[in-house]
Amino acid sequence: MMRNGDHALQPVIKWSGSKRKIAPQIARLFPAARNYFEPFVGGGAMLPFKPCQKAIAGDIIPELIELWKTIQHKPDLTAKAYKSRWLRLQNEGHTAYYDIRSSFNTTRNPHDLLFLSRTCVNGLIRFNQAGNFNNSLHHTRPGIAPTRLRKIIQQWSLAIQNIEFVTADYRDTLQLVTGGDLVFLDPPYQGTKGRYLPLNFSIEEFYSELERLNSIGAKWILTFDGQAGKRAYVKDVPPDIYREHFALFTGNSPFTKLMGLSVDAVVESVYLNFEIPSKLPTQLLYMGKQASRNTTSANMQQGRLFNQVEF
Repeated sequence: MMRNGDHALQPVIKWSGSKRKIAPQIARLFPAARNYFEPFVGGGAMLPFKPCQKAIAGDIIPELIELWKTIQHKPDLTAKAYKSRWLRLQNEGHTAYYDIRSSFNTTRNPHDLLFLSRTCVNGLIRFNQAGNFNNSLHHTRPGIAPTRLRKIIQQWSLAIQNIEFVTADYRDTLQLVTGGDLVFLDPPYQGTKGRYLPLNFSIEEFYSELERLNSIGAKWILTFDGQAGKRAYVKDVPPDIYREHFALFTGNSPFTKLMGLSVDAVVESVYLNFEIPSKLPTQLLYMGKQASRNTTSANMQQGRLFNQVEF
C-alpha cells in the first residue's frame, strides 16, 4: 500500500481515461476505510493507493480482469507473453500486430490485450459495436521494451497482492459495500459513451446507487464529468447526493490528438459524499455544492470553471 504522497506507478495496462497523473492528488482525499472498492477498475491507477488492506476491483470486461489476475499471480508469465508478441512485431512488422488483434478478438486472450494496449495508436482501448478490439497499430512507436515492462509488471504484482478482482457489473460489485467502506468511482465519460464497449449505462440508475451508498454509511469519490478544450462533458450530478465538488487538471486529450485536431487540455470534476479532510492544502480548487448549482455548461465551455490544481 503506497503512501498518499507517493508518485503513481508507471502504467502496466494502458487504458483510456487513466487517472495516473492525478492519482496521488486523489489519494490524498482517501479517508480511513475498512474495505476499498473500485467497480470500474480499467487501468487501475488508484489501486496502489488503497487506504486499507482489503480491496475489491471489478469491471465488465472479462479479459481485462483476467489480465489483472495474471499480473497479480503470474507476473513472469505475463512478462514473457508480452516479450514474445513484441519480438514478433519487431521481426514481422505490422502484420504481426493485426494477427494478434485478430487472435484476441477470437480467443480473448488477456496477454493479447496487454500487447495491444501497449502498441495501438496512442494506447486507446477501443471496441466496435460487435465488441471487438479495433484500434490500429501505432506505426511510429515500437511499443514499450520488454525489459522495461517486466519491471513495471513486477512492481504492480507486488502492489495488488491483497486485491480481489471480479468480472461484474458495477451494481453487483457495489452490493458488497457496507458502512465504513470507501468506493472510488470512475465510470465512462458520458461524452465518450460506447467508445470502449457497447454499453447501456443509465445515469439515473447510477445516481440511485450513489444514494444507496449514502444511506448505508459508505464513503465514495467520483470522477465523472469535465472539459476537454471547448468540449464539455457535463452531467448535473444531483447536489443532494454529494458534499464536495472540485476540479483537477488531468493532462491533454488523446482523442483530439488521435483525430488530428487541436490538443485539448482535460480537466475533470471530482465529487465526494464526505467533507474534504482539513489537512489538505488550500490550493485545491474547491467548488462546493452552491458553486456547482450555479455552474452551467456554458461556463465550462468558456473555460471559466477549472484551473490547474497544485498540491
